[in-house]
Amino acid sequence: MEWSSPARWPRIEEFLSARGADRMPHPGGTLLDHLRRVTHLLSTWGAEPAVQLAGLCHAAYGTDGFDESLLDTTERKVLAELIGDRAETLVYLYASCDRAAVYSRLGNGHPVVFRDRFTGREHTPTEADVGAILEITAANELDVLAHNAELAERHGPSLYRLFARSCDLLSAPAWNACAEQLARYTPEPGIAISGLDHLVLTVTDVERTIAFYQRVLGMRPVTFGNGRRALAFGNSKINLHPAGRELLPHAARPTPGSADLCLVTETPAGTGAGPPGRLRHTLGGGPRTAHRRPRPDPQHLSTRPGRQPDRNLHLHLTRPQGASAGAARHRVVISRAT
Repeated sequence: MEWSSPARWPRIEEFLSARGADRMPHPGGTLLDHLRRVTHLLSTWGAEPAVQLAGLCHAAYGTDGFDESLLDTTERKVLAELIGDRAETLVYLYASCDRAAVYSRLGNGHPVVFRDRFTGREHTPTEADVGAILEITAANELDVLAHNAELAERHGPSLYRLFARSCDLLSAPAWNACAEQLARYTPEPGIAISGLDHLVLTVTDVERTIAFYQRVLGMRPVTFGNGRRALAFGNSKINLHPAGRELLPHAARPTPGSADLCLVTETPAGTGAGPPGRLRHTLGGGPRTAHRRPRPDPQHLSTRPGRQPDRNLHLHLTRPQGASAGAARHRVVISRAT
């Protein structure tokens, strides 16, 4: 039976109403009104049917932020028969999420360990399930905040930080909606770009690429680091990454012809005047090493990368090792198909 068929959804809403969802007060009307709006948001974001169904029933067992429930957790089979196993699993995962324990773990790398608030058990959902729960969370919270100004003022800043630091788990439409609705809680960026440090190209054949740019544009081949290859022209250079053997950090799906831009800013790092700030939420992972333009003794930079929602964009703050906080670098890695 195809539970994702729209023709089946009125039956699900009838079930929720029979359990009291149409009489239960909630910001913006009744709980059923809220559930419908959450489902609509998920639909406009392009969520798969099982995620939309989970959104429609996400409060069935209550949540860590909403004590009322429509079913007891002993009735999981009842809901599974109504909406399907996949959707019911997501409903339970959402309901059982111990937010105090789990939210602090989001945006700090994968996998994400969940704590079941009903049983106290810790477990590790798949990345797809974590993404689905975060998508439902975004739809739920945006609707609540849109209908309750007091809750928006109280929880808006923390929710912005939550979604911002874990935006790589959200779909692009969901993150865009979060960024737009919660824009007033966005820290001021305070960043001024002063120039381009270097460009990186992912190529299928490094030496063939060098020969082309040398022959056609007169660029100079450069070898630096541990045999890395680049092309120099004036005071700039293009680093070359061989496709399939890209150097970290790189985009989620680097392709031949994709670009990595390293931009320069003099904005002090780690101060209130610049990053962290707007960028702090996207930065994650440990320090990595990069190189500046070719010099007799290439200068190493310490970087902290973070991936944007479309998973093709990295943001980096970099500065020369041992240099003052004022010598900041902001690095943007963009992957595009040719």
